[in-house]
Amino acid sequence: MMKNKIVFAGSPDFAVESLQRLYDNPNNEIQLVISQQDKKRNRNKFSPTAVKKRAMDLGIDVITPQNINDDEVFNLLDRLNPDFIVVVAYGQLIKKRILDRFKNKILNVHASILPKYRGASPINYSLINGDKESGVSIMLVEQGLDTGDVLAVDKIELDKNIMLEELHDKLMIMGADLIDKVINDYQKYFDSREKQNEDEASTVGKIQKSMGEINFNEKADVIYNKFRGLTPWPGLFFKLNDKTVKVHNINIIEQYNDNKSGEVVKVDKNGIKVACEDGFIIITRLQLPNKKPLNVSEYLNGNSFEEGIIL
Repeated sequence: MMKNKIVFAGSPDFAVESLQRLYDNPNNEIQLVISQQDKKRNRNKFSPTAVKKRAMDLGIDVITPQNINDDEVFNLLDRLNPDFIVVVAYGQLIKKRILDRFKNKILNVHASILPKYRGASPINYSLINGDKESGVSIMLVEQGLDTGDVLAVDKIELDKNIMLEELHDKLMIMGADLIDKVINDYQKYFDSREKQNEDEASTVGKIQKSMGEINFNEKADVIYNKFRGLTPWPGLFFKLNDKTVKVHNINIIEQYNDNKSGEVVKVDKNGIKVACEDGFIIITRLQLPNKKPLNVSEYLNGNSFEEGIIL
């Protein structure tokens, strides 16, 4: 039996599970891994991406071109002539020359139910927007941003308290399962592919640090959903006497209140109760600049937090 020859392009942790799953399947041969270049991290040391590290551990050839569309990369792909190029959170757009050369052979694992949440941060936005379901899609890569025909979708119901890291890991495994199924029975999935409905499409950009600042004029559930979708980075924070205070845990009370938005209504060992547009948030764990995170009960042992102020 002929093996599926695969070139894999991916970079972060989310892509590692898909690489491992395809590698473990005896019907596949991973010819090459393409990843982003090493980045300078702690103490100015360069570190490989999670995908590059796993590829090296598995003994797979790996390249990290500055631009995947360069002549050198195109010529290498042309020589390898893979059956599939699998792209999972690689971080660069593949352009027309490669797309034309490997038409209908470039597959992408995307962490949303397309056409919803095309773009860079689909997992974050499914939580920020309070969605009741999320999922993964396998699509054909074309010139538009996540606009290609969809080959398969797998969905998951979302508990209202699921956090970003937990959902990331669930979708990571679902994506690996699904791309393995699609590659193993490609013709079936290709024949039943569906075009995306442009009327239902939405595109989301990269998460910005500024998105984590709490707007107490918003409803309590809106703030809580941002907490779910922006933790651990950038996390939620507010300003107190020109200092940025990071919020590590919150609870919410959804009820009418006639307090001013941002008013600190009550402070005790159970938390800091702050009024919102409709309800309250209870901050139970926080972190001041250059300090370690503390439960509010611990914080109040040596510090005060004034009631009645407006955050």
